[in-house]
Amino acid sequence: MLLNAISLLCVVLIGFAAHRASLCNVRAVAEVLSAGRAHMLWSLLQSVLWMAALTGMLVLVFGLTPRATLNRVPVGWALLGGALFGVGAAVNGGCSLSTLHRLADGDLGMLATLAGFILGVWASLRVLSGGLAMSLAPSMSPWLRWPALAPWVGGLLLAWAAWQARSLWQLGRQSTNVSLRQRLLSPTYHLSVAAALMGVAAGLLYATQGAWSYSNFLRTEVLHRVSDAAAPSTWHGVLVAGLLAGMFGSALERGWPAWRQPQRLAAWARHAGGGAVMGLGAAVVPGGNDTLLLGGLPSLAVGAVGAYLSMLLGIASVLLVMRLARVPMPAIACSAEGCEERPASPAGGEP
Repeated sequence: MLLNAISLLCVVLIGFAAHRASLCNVRAVAEVLSAGRAHMLWSLLQSVLWMAALTGMLVLVFGLTPRATLNRVPVGWALLGGALFGVGAAVNGGCSLSTLHRLADGDLGMLATLAGFILGVWASLRVLSGGLAMSLAPSMSPWLRWPALAPWVGGLLLAWAAWQARSLWQLGRQSTNVSLRQRLLSPTYHLSVAAALMGVAAGLLYATQGAWSYSNFLRTEVLHRVSDAAAPSTWHGVLVAGLLAGMFGSALERGWPAWRQPQRLAAWARHAGGGAVMGLGAAVVPGGNDTLLLGGLPSLAVGAVGAYLSMLLGIASVLLVMRLARVPMPAIACSAEGCEERPASPAGGEP
C-alpha cells in the first residue's frame, strides 16, 4: 500500500514537472534545428540518467529486481515504429507528453490527436496482420544483465548525480528570499530541476511498475478492446490518471485554462492525422516517446535506443521538409532556465 501511494505521488510529480518545463521531443529537435542548441534534448537525457542512477541504487543496495521491458524484434520493426511515431509527432506539433500538456492548457485540438492515436492503434491490427515476422521479447534490466559492470557504472552514475545535486543546491541558494512553496509553484521550471524531478520519480516507477506510461496503457487498452490481447493493468490506469492530475493541476494552479479550438478543418485533420501515425508507430515500438524515455532507454535495449533515435530522425525529417517547403514554423529559444516558443517566422527566416 505504501509503495502504491509513493508511485502515485511520483506520477503526479512527473505530470506537474513536465507541464511546468513544457518538455517535448518535438520542441527539443526544433531547438536544435532553429538555434543549433540542445538544452531541452539534454534535459530529457538527464532525466534518463537520473532514472538509471536511482534504479541502480535500488538494485545494487536494496536488492530490488526491476521488471523486464518488452521490445519489438526484429529490431528493424522498432526502428520503423520509432520513425513513424516521430513523423506523426512532428505533424501533430507535439509528442506524447506535449499532447497532454497542451490539452491541460486548453488546446482542444489535442482531443483530435488522442482520437487519431486510438484510430492508429486500431489500424495497426489491419496493417500489421499480414503474417509479418515480428514479436515482443522481454529485456532484463542492464543492472542484472551485466552484474560485473553494474557496481562500476552505478558508482559513476551516483557520482554524476551527486555533482548534479550540488549544482541544483547552488542554483537554489541563488534565490534566498524565495520560499520552498514559491519554488514548487514557480510558473516555469529550470530544465535541470524538471529533469531531476522527473528522473527520480520515473526511476522508482521503472523499477517497480514496468511500462506504466499513458501511451503504452492506451495502446494496450485499444488492442484489448478490438482483439484478444490482454487487458492493461488497472493500477497502470490509476497511474495514468495521476499523470493527468499532475498536468491539469499545474495548469489550474497557474489559472483556469482558456479553452480554444482550431479554427480551420485542416488543423483538426493535421492533429488527427498526426495522432494516427503516432498510434501506428506506438503499436509497433511498442509505446510512444514517454514509454521510451520513462522505461525503454534505461533498459539499454537495442530496440528501445534505436526506436528513440529513429523517432528523433523522424521528427527532424518532417521539420526539415517544412523548412524546404517554406512553411512558417515557430522558433524555439531555449536556455537552461527553460524554453520559449517565438511566433511563426516567415518562410526563409528562422524556422
